[in-house]
Amino acid sequence: MRRSIRQQILVPLVVIQTVALAAITAAGVGLAARRSEQQSVDRLGAVIDVLSRSSFPLTSRVLAQMHGLSGAHFVVKDAEGRTTAASDPEVGDQAVDAASISVLGRPEFRSWRDWPKLSVAGRTYFGAAIPAPASGGAGASTLLVLYPESSWRDALWDFALAPVVLGIVALALMVLASRWFADRISRRVHRLRAQVARIAEGEFSELELGAGHDEIQDLTRSVNQMSAQLRDMRLTIVRSERTHLLAQLAAGFAHQLRNTLTGARLGIQLHLKRCPAAGGDSSLGVALRQLALTEEQVQGLLTLGRLERRPPRACDLGELIRDLESLLEPTFQHARVALESYVPHEPVTAEIDEPSVRAAILNLAWNAIDAAGPGGRVQFHLIDGGEQTIIEVADSGQGPPADLEPALFDPFVTGKPEGVGLGLALARHVAEAHRGELDWSRRDGWTWFRLTLPRTPDLDGKGISE
Repeated sequence: MRRSIRQQILVPLVVIQTVALAAITAAGVGLAARRSEQQSVDRLGAVIDVLSRSSFPLTSRVLAQMHGLSGAHFVVKDAEGRTTAASDPEVGDQAVDAASISVLGRPEFRSWRDWPKLSVAGRTYFGAAIPAPASGGAGASTLLVLYPESSWRDALWDFALAPVVLGIVALALMVLASRWFADRISRRVHRLRAQVARIAEGEFSELELGAGHDEIQDLTRSVNQMSAQLRDMRLTIVRSERTHLLAQLAAGFAHQLRNTLTGARLGIQLHLKRCPAAGGDSSLGVALRQLALTEEQVQGLLTLGRLERRPPRACDLGELIRDLESLLEPTFQHARVALESYVPHEPVTAEIDEPSVRAAILNLAWNAIDAAGPGGRVQFHLIDGGEQTIIEVADSGQGPPADLEPALFDPFVTGKPEGVGLGLALARHVAEAHRGELDWSRRDGWTWFRLTLPRTPDLDGKGISE
């Protein structure tokens, strides 16, 4: 049987509060009634004591005054059982024979429940019979004391009414407060449940924490953290799927294209051997350099697709960058972009997969050339960072569009109409494969891409080759 949070909170609280208030009220009423009863019994005992020791005749007028003081009726019976005086004539005429009530002298009962009960004129009384004082030479007589049970019950109710009413009011207030508290908790729990349901449906929005600083707010904060983590995980999965698809397409295309480029390059080299170029004619040399650049691009696509895996080996990064500068020199000249290189003369070595790092730097350089534009500048920086090496490629261009900044390294994201959006994705893939990182920043009017590589990376945990 399903029970809501509100029921689980409200029902036990109401039951506990009801039992506690009932016990407190009953105890209060019992004590008050006991005290009232004791007072009335003591008061009647004092009246009886006065009457039993009186030296004046017990007339109906005297007994009526005693009735006003104690609330009890008094009847005097002579030895023959005739009524000689009574506080109330109607009660005196119908009073029972004194012999039916024990003669105890002065009664020592401490509670009305200890007194005998009898019925007179259809009403119930607590009764006692004591010897009446002799007066005027009269014979022995008996004084009947009759206390109405209804007076005792009325006194009990008078004492119980206020505690009972206060107890009911207090219980109602506690029930309302408990219900408000339970409803408040229930609403917040239902709000969390709805949020979890939205997360299960793929909506990873976050809830406001609210004003209550309690465990539910902590739970809300945890749900928000879970939502943010799931959102990031979904984004990572989407990117991974896109990268995987890109890798398959690019690798298949690059594998076929590399064979074609190799054939073209071998054909040109064979032609140069058979027919050397005339003096000053460098057109075939330029063609070979362009083919080499294209092969570097294809090699990067193959690395992205992981169709070729190679073990890392020690490489002088300064020499690698200088070689790329020589390879890219015609491209810089054609684009009218100035190249500035800050590479140390001493070797800066690191264990890397050289072709993939070469492809990453090459893609960063091409992006920098396009961003700088005619008349712009591009800088290469190689920094020896001890346990890691840092390669920076900076351009003096305007920087990437603001709307592309969050997804700048995602595949197929580009701000160029003719761009494909694979260069930065490939470069980051290479950095991550080397357990390094690639980030970018905008400062002093320049756009900086920083490729950080460990000196001795564990490529993919096992090295490039499998």
